[in-house]
Amino acid sequence: MGAIRTLEDLTIKGFDVEEGIRLCGGDEEIYMEVLWAAMEEGSEKIPLIRSVYEQKDYERYRIEVHGLKNAMRSIGATYLSQLAAEQETAVKEENYSVMEVGAEEMLTQYKFVVDALKELLGELD
Repeated sequence: MGAIRTLEDLTIKGFDVEEGIRLCGGDEEIYMEVLWAAMEEGSEKIPLIRSVYEQKDYERYRIEVHGLKNAMRSIGATYLSQLAAEQETAVKEENYSVMEVGAEEMLTQYKFVVDALKELLGELD
C-alpha cells in the first residue's frame, strides 16, 4: 500500500474527496481543517463507541453512530458513513444481530480512516 501524502492518495484509499470539499463550500483549506478535526475526534471516539456498545448502552451508541455517520459523510468517508447509518438503523429497530455483526466492521473501518488521516496530516504515533 502506498503512503498517503496528498488528497489524491486519500481518494485512492476510498475517500470521496471531491464530495468532502463540496460539502465544505468548495474550500479545500476548510476541508483540510475538517479532516484534522475528524482525525483528532476519532482517536477519542473509537474507544468511546466500543465502550458504550459493550455496555449495551444502545441509546448512547445510537447517538454516537449518528454523529459518526454525519461526520464521515462530511469528509467523504462514504463507506464508514454507510456502516454507521446501518448501525443507527439497527439500534432503532432493536436488531441486535445486525448490530453485533456490523459494530466491529464499523470500528475497524473507523480506525482505518483515522490512521489514513494521521498519515496524510503527519500525525503518526
